[in-house]
Amino acid sequence: MAMHLDEIVAAKRAAWSGPAAADAAARGRLAPAEPGRFAAALGGPEVSVIAEVKPESPSKGRLLDPEQAVPTARRYVAGGASAVSVLADTPYFGGSAELVRTVAEHPAVTVPVLFKDFLVDVRQVRLAHDSGADAVLVIVRAVDDALLTDLVQTAHGLGLDALVETFTQEEVDRALAAGARVVGINNRDLQTFAVDLDTSARLRRGIPRGVLTVSESGLSGRADIERIAAHGFDAALIGESLLSSTDPAARLRSYTGVPILEVAS
Repeated sequence: MAMHLDEIVAAKRAAWSGPAAADAAARGRLAPAEPGRFAAALGGPEVSVIAEVKPESPSKGRLLDPEQAVPTARRYVAGGASAVSVLADTPYFGGSAELVRTVAEHPAVTVPVLFKDFLVDVRQVRLAHDSGADAVLVIVRAVDDALLTDLVQTAHGLGLDALVETFTQEEVDRALAAGARVVGINNRDLQTFAVDLDTSARLRRGIPRGVLTVSESGLSGRADIERIAAHGFDAALIGESLLSSTDPAARLRSYTGVPILEVAS
């Protein structure tokens, strides 16, 4: 059953509101974070692909056995992924901070790792750092302006990048005001689950030169990658179309090598 964003965020806030949440932490990371590593991986002349490790989905059910997280991430790297996104949410997506750590610390996963969760507390950013991630996802719609800024600046202070996800022009403006250096545009409305790739095209025009841009959700073929490249996107976040493939590496290779077109900012 699909869960609306408001329901998931409410549950996440409740989970992080009690005193026990203060004890939630991973073991210290093996090596210090390399500032800007995630953003640097997305900065090439072609559309970069952030390939997702997502064990479950509220709407699709089980997608991947967590035991296959590292083999899947390795296939993504072999297929040309510029980064790997790993779900850290347990109740709705079957991931965990430990799953992020397992992928991030594996020597064969040589690309940056994104800690993907519903952030409602700065302690989650520290957890992402301690789990070995290079970046965190911050959903603008889930937080107020003060917390949004705290999350982004805490990430930057720890050497992590923040992929700041938006869905409207107002949210893009809020992301930029909070200091976002990497802005994501979600083509899926997390309240209705409707997907519209025109969302990326429309909102990309409001993001200035120098800010990296990522199109998220609903991208399922090379034509979609070419479409966002024509609007100047630096990267695409792709999950279910890869996870449903019998050969994720080959599928991913079909998405790579698309040059980014220059657009007016």
